[in-house]
Order: sequence, then C-alpha cells, then structure tokens
Amino acid sequence: MMRRIFLGNLLVLAACALLSSCAEQASSVASEATEFLPALYKKTMCFGPCPAFTFEVAESGSAKLSIDRPIRSGPLSKLAPGAYHAQMTDAYAWNTSIAVAAEAVQYSNLDSLYDNSFITDLPATITEWNGKSVTNRYNGPDLTTLYAAFDEAMVALNWRPIETK
Repeated sequence: MMRRIFLGNLLVLAACALLSSCAEQASSVASEATEFLPALYKKTMCFGPCPAFTFEVAESGSAKLSIDRPIRSGPLSKLAPGAYHAQMTDAYAWNTSIAVAAEAVQYSNLDSLYDNSFITDLPATITEWNGKSVTNRYNGPDLTTLYAAFDEAMVALNWRPIETK
C-alpha cells in the first residue's frame, strides 16, 4: 500500500514538473515575441511608371517607408512621395506572417540574385529577412506570397510623414 502511495505521489510530482516546464517554455516563447524580426522590402525604379519604395522594419517594431515614386493603387496610393514612419504593435503577428510566407516560397533556399545585366528597364524587388537578402529583377522565382505579406503589413500601419528641416 505504501508503495502505491509513493508511486502515485511520484507520478503527481513528475506531472507537475512537466507542466511547469511547459509553462516556462511557453512563457519564454511569448517573451521572445516582443522583438520584431527586422526586414527590408524594396521596389526599385524602372523606365516606366512603376512604384518605387523602401519599407524597413527594425527590432523595436519601428517601421519606415520611403516612397520615391508613387504607389498607384490601393490604400497606400494616397501617400505622396516622401518619408514616413509608423510603429508596429504585434511582434508575434509580424514575425509569424513573414516567416510563414518566407517558408511558403522557400526563401532560405533561394539564390541572392536573379538578374540579367543586359536588360535595363525592369524594376527589382529586394527583400531581406532572417539574415538573407534576395534581389529579384529578372527570371527569378515567384515570390508573390512573400510580397503580399509585406504589402499587407505596410497597409495595416498608420503612416505619418517624417518632418524634415
């Protein structure tokens, strides 16, 4: 009988230790999500009317948008060329959204440059994520899913002009 009680208590202690460990790990993951994974999303100019901008996110969640040539459609079309800033508030949502999109396009397996120097009138799309940079200008992979995640994040922000003196 004493042996059963001892084994029962041992199982209860083991379960508590296991649950406590899981709770600590979940808490650790949640606290890690307070930092934003930095990123860059840039569209360069072309000889036509294509939009040109640079969107950057810092670890603090501070976001900058520099528009060199107007974005012609969608909610950001209201912004004139210039520099803007915004503050992201949900690191977990940002990190997850871009990570899922990057995984969908197998971003970590891509080459760093897709280009043809003999073709000069095409814009490039440059992305930086998780320590990797990809310039996609000519004959590169379909990164529509990743670009859409960046676009969605940009549209969701409350952009304010950066005052220049």
